[in-house]
Amino acid sequence: MVNIITSTCRSTTRNERPIVILAGWLGCHPKNLQRYAQMYDRLGYTSLIRIASPASVVHAMTNGPLPSNTDIGDVDDNDGSSEMRHIAINTLQHIQQVQPPHFIVHIFSNNGCFLWEWIRYMLFHKSSYNLQNKLLGIIFDSAPAYYQGKVDGLQSALEYVGDKEQRDKLIKLARSLDTNRVKRRHNKFWNGLCNDTYGSENIPQLYLYSDCDELANVKYLEELIAYRRQQMSGKERVRSRKFVGSSHCGHLKKYPTEYEESVGNFLEFCTAADGFRRSRL
Repeated sequence: MVNIITSTCRSTTRNERPIVILAGWLGCHPKNLQRYAQMYDRLGYTSLIRIASPASVVHAMTNGPLPSNTDIGDVDDNDGSSEMRHIAINTLQHIQQVQPPHFIVHIFSNNGCFLWEWIRYMLFHKSSYNLQNKLLGIIFDSAPAYYQGKVDGLQSALEYVGDKEQRDKLIKLARSLDTNRVKRRHNKFWNGLCNDTYGSENIPQLYLYSDCDELANVKYLEELIAYRRQQMSGKERVRSRKFVGSSHCGHLKKYPTEYEESVGNFLEFCTAADGFRRSRL
């Protein structure tokens, strides 16, 4: 797990600034997320970088959050989902300790989605965290990626793992996964993002994606966006920005101004919506 807090703003103390959790993509390194942290710093946010290891992503292809009737203490820490779970716990404990005015989650690719599953589960199913009202919005960048219960896309993504020996081991592990388990896990993963019943279903969402992403197929992604809009009664709380010709998780690099504008407008909406909600309490 990579745990980095980034902020260059000196005008406020850290706990006075809202936090953005940057959940990195497979093979991502902290330096790859610095341009996002700098963008959020300009927008007034402190960045909390979280990157799960490539091995945990392979395990996540067959293992997700626990059934609601399972106690977290009953789970074997040696199972494949333990790292994702521990990152989620560590992240929420940090936010609970810092007590920012609010936080958002910025997800990159399926690696970020797998981590979001665990954060969402821990946030809305474990009574020890009283942070639900602090989560204002969720941003999906090149995510979620519909992988059709196959490991082909995962193998393509694993090519970005820098160390060749590690990459070869992970590809071998991916090829050994049980096909039926991968299919069942994929269906649960996709349905969980389409039909968000964990308590975060009404939190505003922004989808940033490309028309030519080979990993996050635009057809399935736009179907999910349309379905989420139908569930949440319109476009206002489910927003999207489709970029032309940008690569997987490469939209900010190709369209820096447009990307920051989309994120900034979304954050303004989330803050205004939260203020209106609190005024009604």
